[in-house]
Amino acid sequence: MRYAIVRRFAGDTAETWLFVTEPETLAGTHVRIVEDRSRCHCEVRTFVPTMRRSLVLTERHVFGCLPLTDIGYLDLMAWRHPGLAPVPEDRESDLSWSRWPGAEPHCHLGPAVTPGLTVTEAVDPGTGTVVARAVDRRGEPEHRWEVLEPGGPDAVGLPRVVRACGPGGRWTEFRRIGAPFPVDPAHVDAGPDRLLDDLDRRLNLRTGPAAGRFAADGRHGGR
Repeated sequence: MRYAIVRRFAGDTAETWLFVTEPETLAGTHVRIVEDRSRCHCEVRTFVPTMRRSLVLTERHVFGCLPLTDIGYLDLMAWRHPGLAPVPEDRESDLSWSRWPGAEPHCHLGPAVTPGLTVTEAVDPGTGTVVARAVDRRGEPEHRWEVLEPGGPDAVGLPRVVRACGPGGRWTEFRRIGAPFPVDPAHVDAGPDRLLDDLDRRLNLRTGPAAGRFAADGRHGGR
């Protein structure tokens, strides 16, 4: 699996694009996430080549994962989803499975449309970014995600290595290939086709390995 990711900040808004470049059967699939902290609003759109137009995910499905992978839509967001609110202090925040025992834990209940949902997050006090996340439904683990190697001071929010697993408990590592680079904002506004063409020229997405993408390596599963 290989993905190309673009993110743009503008005040209280964040726009994130994810393009699937491999496997070939999913090439052309993309996700667009628009977050607005001032309005407490988040919209997630998905598109696959077999669809006539993009589809807005209902809030219930936003807490799930991308097709055929254990990377969650929450993992791609810049900030905490507005549907997650603090829970009473007596609710435990269990992140013992992660490598971030010193991070500040937060535990949130999901919205009414997702009964039984609990999202637990660990925030790195140095950067303020989420470095581990657990999604549970009715007390059963559904999704785990954590940063294994941060991105460094020049790439906050773009870690070098993350890992994720689903209900089966099999872990997959995702590695960022190369350093982040700027993208013309006009190309972001122009839509997915123009933006993907721009990325293709910079990264040779359709011709082989290149810098700036995320790649998944299932050989680390179970470790």
